[in-house]
Amino acid sequence: MQTFRSMGPAGVTAFVRQHGSFASPALDALCAQKDAHTALLYWFTDLDAAIVEARRTKRPILSLRLLGRLDEELSCANSRFFRKLLYPDPQINRLLRDQFVLHWESVRPVPKVVIDFGDGRRVEKTITGNSAHLVLDPRGRPVDALPGLFTRDVFHSLLAQARTFAEAPARELYAFHARARGRFPLTPAPAPSRAVAASRIAMTKHMVEAPLLRAVTMDVDADTMENLGLHDRVHEAFAERTEWAGIAGLVEWMYAELFQMPLWDPALGLDTPDPFPMPPPLMRASA
Repeated sequence: MQTFRSMGPAGVTAFVRQHGSFASPALDALCAQKDAHTALLYWFTDLDAAIVEARRTKRPILSLRLLGRLDEELSCANSRFFRKLLYPDPQINRLLRDQFVLHWESVRPVPKVVIDFGDGRRVEKTITGNSAHLVLDPRGRPVDALPGLFTRDVFHSLLAQARTFAEAPARELYAFHARARGRFPLTPAPAPSRAVAASRIAMTKHMVEAPLLRAVTMDVDADTMENLGLHDRVHEAFAERTEWAGIAGLVEWMYAELFQMPLWDPALGLDTPDPFPMPPPLMRASA
């Protein structure tokens, strides 16, 4: 298997020719992606190696930053959505395969929540969101960043746009981003899910439940609208020549400023305060 892996993207073609494209742990290990048979994409896990390939092929790098690992089932829910619905999509798959070098890196282990229904049933879920696709030029310089998940059509359009950014001369990149702001019209988000709507009936209850409800529910259309707004903030940051201290700085900025889940926070901003704190003990009057 290491022989195929060392061949890079060409190793996937060679493996499929010999062994077929059926689901298998060997194929997952080769592609560095869980359920790799659905998309047959090769992912670098070493950025330096991805840059070498990008320079050789003169392609930009799509670098996924996620909670957990792309080669494990319980990575963050956004990344599971990517690999189940976006990466296998024929148009997106063709664009990723033919025009990008793919790389992923885990920024932190994925947090999990457990819903206890009180009757013995328990559901364990990973937290939705908190993943981003960075777009780097063949030298490894960030030229765009796509926060969170999008519908198929929007994601394809954003990838195509980002590829033009990667081809732009460095001195013109800022102007490209300035012109791109607001290119996708934002429409009102759909109505909230039943669980979120129910929690709003009692506002104090909603204050406690909303962060976790947002973490374990997924509404792709609503998330797309919200994340397009966040992407406009990315455009603004590039247009204003924001300094991030490299790729790591850009990732930290996105998690802290866009996702409101700073990576330096052990709880990722999910430890909401108890609205019913215990009162201080009564002070007895002295005799």
